[in-house]
Amino acid sequence: MTLIGLHVSIKICKAILMVMSLFFALVGLIEIVEFGSGAGTNIMTHPLTTLSSAALTAAVWSMDLLPISFVIGGVIAISDLQNHRELIVAKASGISIWGILRAPLIFAILVGLCVSYALDPLVLRLNDIVDARVKAQSSATGTLDRRSGWLEQSYDGGRYIIKADEILNTGDAMNGVNVFMLGGQNGDNRQIVAEQARYENFEWRFFDGIISEPGNPVQQFEQFTLPTNFSAAQLRLQVGSISRMSIFELKSQLRGKTVTTPAEYTAQMRMRRLEALPIVLVGTLLIAFAFTSGYSRLGTSGTHIIYGILLGFVVYILTKLADRAGESGNINALLAAWGPAIVAIVIGTTVLLRKEDG
Repeated sequence: MTLIGLHVSIKICKAILMVMSLFFALVGLIEIVEFGSGAGTNIMTHPLTTLSSAALTAAVWSMDLLPISFVIGGVIAISDLQNHRELIVAKASGISIWGILRAPLIFAILVGLCVSYALDPLVLRLNDIVDARVKAQSSATGTLDRRSGWLEQSYDGGRYIIKADEILNTGDAMNGVNVFMLGGQNGDNRQIVAEQARYENFEWRFFDGIISEPGNPVQQFEQFTLPTNFSAAQLRLQVGSISRMSIFELKSQLRGKTVTTPAEYTAQMRMRRLEALPIVLVGTLLIAFAFTSGYSRLGTSGTHIIYGILLGFVVYILTKLADRAGESGNINALLAAWGPAIVAIVIGTTVLLRKEDG
C-alpha cells in the first residue's frame, strides 16, 4: 500500500462520512418529526428515548444507503483530487491508477465487513433496548406498533395456533389472544382465550383468560403456560421481524434448512445482502473512479458530481429491485445479492481499462 493510496483513501473516507452524515441528519429529523406528530406522543416527555430511537433509525437507514454514500463520496473526493492535480502528479511519479486504487478498495472491503458483522448487530441490539423502553413508556398511551396475525407453534406434545388481535414489537407480546390446540398425542382440543400473552425462554405465558374444552366446564385462570420449540429468533422470523435480525441470527436459523416460506426467502435475502456488502462497495467505488478519474485540462466540473449522484441512485435502485426479486423467491438469493455487485465491478473495471490502457 503506497502513501498516495493511503492519502486517497483518507480523502474518500472523509467525503463518504460527510454524505452519510447528511443522510443521518435528514432521516433523524424526519423520525423526530414523525414521532412528535403521533397520537398521544410528546417529545419533551421522554427526550432521551425519542432521540435515541431517531438516531438508531437514522443509523439503520445510513447503513442501507451506504452504496449511494460510496458513489457520491467517491465522486466528490476524486473530483477534488483531480481539481488539485493530485492524481496527475501520482501518475507522473510512476503510480498507475491500479496502484492508486488498491488502498481504497481494501478500505471498501473492510468497511463492508465491519458494517455487516459488527456495526449492524450492534445497532440492532441497541434498537431492542430502546424499543423496550419505548414499549414501557407508551403502553399507557396506546402508541405501540400493533398488528394482528396468526402464529403456528409446536412442542413435544403436538401443535397449536395462536391468533392475536395485536402483536407488539417483535412478536414476543400479544393482546387479545385465542389459542387453538391441534389434537396432538393426547387428542388435546382445548381452546384458550386470554387478554395477554408473553413469550419467555421457550414458553408462552397467558394472562387473565379461560380454557374451554368439549365435555368439560370452562376454567378460568390468571396465568397459564404452554411450552414451545421456537426460539426468540425463530419467532421473529415467523412474525416477519427479519430486519431486526443480525447476520449471525440469520445464519443460525437458515443453516441446513430448505427455504420454502416467504419469510424464509426474505431472511435468506437479507443474509446474502449482508454477505455481499463488501463487494457491492467495491463495485460502487470502481464506478466512481471510472467516471471521474479521467484526465481533463480544466479539472473536474460539477457535472461529474451530478452524474455521480444520479449513478449512485441508479445502483441503489437496481440493487433494491434485485432484493425484491430475491425476497419473493423469483431469483436465487445468491444471484440477487451478488449479481449487481459483480455487474458494477465489471462495468467499472472495463471503463477504467479503456480510459487508462486504451
